[in-house]
Amino acid sequence: MVENTIQVIRETEAKADEIVKEAERKQKELLEAATKEAEQIKSEQIQSMKQKADTDMEAAKEKGTQNLEKATAEIAREVAALKELAMQKEDAAINGVIAGLI
Repeated sequence: MVENTIQVIRETEAKADEIVKEAERKQKELLEAATKEAEQIKSEQIQSMKQKADTDMEAAKEKGTQNLEKATAEIAREVAALKELAMQKEDAAINGVIAGLI
């Protein structure tokens, strides 16, 4: 009877050891799978962020180009207006000098 009990205890201990080893193996597999999945998610997030940054950069460049074109057009209008004003003043000055000479 005692031998039978000892045998059952040994068998139970052996099964427990197998269960612990199997649990450790499964834990290792799950940890490896989770690590791989985390790396994949991280890689996808980085790629997504890079694409968004590229898109945002292109939008900013386009906006900058548009602003530069608007500023250039405004400057051209101002230069033309100043030239016109200068020509009017030049004409007035010439007419004033001619009137003074006559």
